[in-house]
Amino acid sequence: MTRIHEYDEHSIVVAIIPQACGNCGDRTDRVRLSLDVVMSSGSDFLGIRTLAVTPCCGGKRSAPYPAVKLAELLDHLQTCPNH
Repeated sequence: MTRIHEYDEHSIVVAIIPQACGNCGDRTDRVRLSLDVVMSSGSDFLGIRTLAVTPCCGGKRSAPYPAVKLAELLDHLQTCPNH
């Protein structure tokens, strides 16, 4: 993971290699990562994924960053915010 710009209880904003947003085409160099519950159409719990949201238009897509690692990082930032 690259530089963390900000965080809250549920997400972090990280620097990424500048690229065009997949939704609106604007150039972005940041993305907000959060955890997202994956449910089936029958409301069965399937798992948790990492969700990436672009700041330009709020476009959402799955991110390749492991959900378990993001959960550990969010927990660490809440208990040790100076790191």
